[in-house]
Amino acid sequence: MEKILTAFCYTDIHNQQAMLDYPTTLRRSLVQAVELATAEFGASDIAIVGGDNVSDYPHWNKSCALPKKNFLDLKSKMHACISESTKDGKVLYVAGNNDMILGDVGTEENEPYNTTDFYDLMDAAFGGLPDGEKLVLTSHEKPNELYWGAFHYVVGGVDFIGINIDPNTAFNSHEGYYSDETLLWVKNKLDEIDPDGHKCVFVIGHLSAIYYFNNGNLCETMINGNRDLFYDIFRGHQNAFYLYGHVHGEDSCYKEYSSGAVLHLDAQNKPLGPNLSEKDSLGKEYAYSFVHMGGLRPFGGKYFENDGLEGFGGGKEKKYFTCTATPRLAQFLVFEVYRDRVVFHVRNTGSHEEYNRNDKLAEYTVYLV
Repeated sequence: MEKILTAFCYTDIHNQQAMLDYPTTLRRSLVQAVELATAEFGASDIAIVGGDNVSDYPHWNKSCALPKKNFLDLKSKMHACISESTKDGKVLYVAGNNDMILGDVGTEENEPYNTTDFYDLMDAAFGGLPDGEKLVLTSHEKPNELYWGAFHYVVGGVDFIGINIDPNTAFNSHEGYYSDETLLWVKNKLDEIDPDGHKCVFVIGHLSAIYYFNNGNLCETMINGNRDLFYDIFRGHQNAFYLYGHVHGEDSCYKEYSSGAVLHLDAQNKPLGPNLSEKDSLGKEYAYSFVHMGGLRPFGGKYFENDGLEGFGGGKEKKYFTCTATPRLAQFLVFEVYRDRVVFHVRNTGSHEEYNRNDKLAEYTVYLV
């Protein structure tokens, strides 16, 4: 059956610390992911960037002094790299919790600016959105700055809803959360575009919900007060997929099967049984699905090559930063949309013996209901 669309998903790049010295340097795993994705699948119809593009500098509650020129340099380089993997430059960006914090307040040396502002790039690639297709928010801390709470694009007949962290949580929480206003907007938009509950729709956000930890245990990570409202968004939309990042690194990677990245949930918002070694969704009765987009940054020093950068990293003297090096362990997601199914592929970028770039994880096919 005819393929409608191919999408590449890159998340949790975490260009950070010495990487943010000027001029900025892209994390090597992103460059590798772009190269590997296009080599295997050709150019995509859309690329999705799942947030935490930049990272703490060097601590989340002390990270408000990144010069604007650094952000603009990084933004330009990142978009140039990612757009190369697409047919016509369509790259969808959502904000991560670190993006909401970094450089966002401003100091005497640095006027405040919006580090989640990829809106101009999206407007140029997708076309400007009318008011009814985006929710615009302001922050109490910066009332003159506009943020997109959520937005809706259609690419190749497929619906994509982006959902962003509430800007007001950027200044008092490391995690951030989705505001009730944003969640209700997304719920109403889903009901509007999918009244019968069978349309294939992708909701993209940074925050995780339930995922497989360490290739086995299921972990719940969304614990804030509007968790129930978040789950309620998807009720009645069987072919809705929530794509997320936020959890990444050595405990959040998948071996052998791409199915580990996909969780099906029932009408009570409970995940169905183990899904770590399956190849398709046949025989499963579920209400909607969550899909982990992977992550391009590990944590432990042993998971990096020895090519890290020296920089000031917010300090007064240069030093070597291990975690700026090329990750030996990192994953990204590719999915292909057909008339009757969506096929998910998890791919490695690094040299780790158990998560090697040459190892192709078995695909997982979700047949549309």
